[in-house]
Amino acid sequence: MSLTKASSRKDLAEQNLSPGQPKSTTIVKYEKSSCLFCNEWFDAQTFTEHLIHCGQVLEECPNGCQAFIPRIRMRSHLKECPRTNLQSLNGQRMSVSMDRLDRQSDQRLLVIEQDVGTIRSVLNEEIRQRLHLITDVGNIRKQNQVVEDWTRDTDKALDDLRRQMDEEASQRAFLTEQNQLDFQYCCNVTQSLKEQVESRLDEAQKMVNQLSADVTFHQNQLNDNILKLEELIFENERLNREKFFQIEEFLQQINEDIKTRLTNSDYAISKQATLDYEVKNVKSIVCEIEERCDKLDRALHQTMQNLSDLETQMAMQQRIASKLDESKQYDTILHSAMFSNKAFSYALRLDIYLNGKGTWKGRNMIACLNVLSGEYDPLLAWPCRLQAEIIIRDQCSNAAEAEDYVKTIFVRKKSDDFLQSNQYFHIPHKVITSRNYLRNDSMFIEVRVLK
Repeated sequence: MSLTKASSRKDLAEQNLSPGQPKSTTIVKYEKSSCLFCNEWFDAQTFTEHLIHCGQVLEECPNGCQAFIPRIRMRSHLKECPRTNLQSLNGQRMSVSMDRLDRQSDQRLLVIEQDVGTIRSVLNEEIRQRLHLITDVGNIRKQNQVVEDWTRDTDKALDDLRRQMDEEASQRAFLTEQNQLDFQYCCNVTQSLKEQVESRLDEAQKMVNQLSADVTFHQNQLNDNILKLEELIFENERLNREKFFQIEEFLQQINEDIKTRLTNSDYAISKQATLDYEVKNVKSIVCEIEERCDKLDRALHQTMQNLSDLETQMAMQQRIASKLDESKQYDTILHSAMFSNKAFSYALRLDIYLNGKGTWKGRNMIACLNVLSGEYDPLLAWPCRLQAEIIIRDQCSNAAEAEDYVKTIFVRKKSDDFLQSNQYFHIPHKVITSRNYLRNDSMFIEVRVLK
């Protein structure tokens, strides 16, 4: 017995795409159906009529031989049926059997139609379940494909990670070995520098000791000269005092002679003129001696002041020498705090190389004005062009005698993200030590931005 088959489908409703989505009903509409007896295909409208006239439909023999014969072979069976003679004898009985056969055929047709409807519903349900299964299988395949892709990507990422870890381990081993070599090299360099510093410190100490001995020698000589000068001044004062006393005694004698010789007026007048002239000469000599004494006092005071200034300058020279030696050893660079020429303007900074840089190294101090990246750069005009004055203040005690050291510099920068080509200016070490630019280990530098 063959089942009814679907030749084509017209309308398919929404299908399930994933297990999490709500279920939907699938309706299948058939255009043709196959006969259960002859396996021929017919339209839905002619299928019922075909079942009534189909020659392959099984029918029970009307003679009662209990055989089911197709309709198309019923006549030949009736000729061969063993109960054919009985039919000819009783025609009335045959007609009754025919009526009963028709009723049975109608009942069987109804049963067959019900079976066909049941089979169709079963087939529809099976098709719907198959569609669901196909959808679920497709979703599972997609999920499996996603899982396989993820697994493949994960394996690839793990392989890359392992390779990176191996490379990093090799790099770390190489860096560790390189760091050990660098550390050993640094230790050797530090040891050599330490030896050089100790030797230079010994030389500096010897130089300081020599300078101290020279200062002590000169100071002793200066003290001896001062003592000799004081003795000379005291001797001159004593001699001047004795001469003054002699002049007073001489004047008294002259006065007594004048009193005794008042009788002779001409002689008195001439003697008085001579005495007046001598008195004037004596007074001029006394004034000259007093001026010389004042000059000697001033010279002594000036000498003491020069000695004090010399000691101060020598101490400053020693401090400067130590600072410059330190800058030569460590290449000291001083950075000022970040500043601006006005509000919401360019960010500037002054950099100073105490021991110089490049060809100017060792004999000069090098400085440059840098334009840094600031928070207001997007609002400013680029390229940046500035002119500034670098002023080193003279820390002289008398402000009227101060002479500041002034240098003009031009600063240019193309844009806020463009590297600046620095313009340096040099100041010789002799200039720094020539006046009071460096005092109490301090130096004041002023930056004036002109435009």
